[in-house]
Amino acid sequence: MKKNIQLILVNRIKMLKIVGFFSWSLLMVIAGTVGQNYLGITKSYADGHAITSPAIVRLDRARLQGNNLGDFEPYEPDSGNLIARGHDYFYSADENFGIGVWESKPGQMSYDELEYDELMFVLDGSLIMTSKDGERAIFEAGEGLVLPQGWSGTLTVAESGVRKIWVSHMGGVKGQ
Repeated sequence: MKKNIQLILVNRIKMLKIVGFFSWSLLMVIAGTVGQNYLGITKSYADGHAITSPAIVRLDRARLQGNNLGDFEPYEPDSGNLIARGHDYFYSADENFGIGVWESKPGQMSYDELEYDELMFVLDGSLIMTSKDGERAIFEAGEGLVLPQGWSGTLTVAESGVRKIWVSHMGGVKGQ
């Protein structure tokens, strides 16, 4: 009888240890998740979805083909007459690095000492870039260019319109 009571106590102690371990683990997971959000150390996609660990960001075929990009609206009207739409896929936590797809109808806009570096890869249509010195270059589907910080000139969207992937390194400009 005494041996049975000891066996029951040993089994209950083991069970309490197991329950305690799982309870402690669950509490730590909850505390870690709440703590990350409270301290603001989660990362996010450009569309606002919070993520707690690095994840691949898919540049989906539908948007790259011009679907689901929203309505066309005036784009930076103080700099030109472009009517554009787009989707921002990703910004780094500090908002210094971003990537998206952008589409515009014909028109133009001026750059005056661009405040960031930007890579543009033309998916459809064409762009005409004219530097302030008058140097002109045409970029068509399958071609790309890099606008370095400080560049000045005009971006002209040809009659065919343009759709491009853009990648920017803001160097602190956007995150200010």
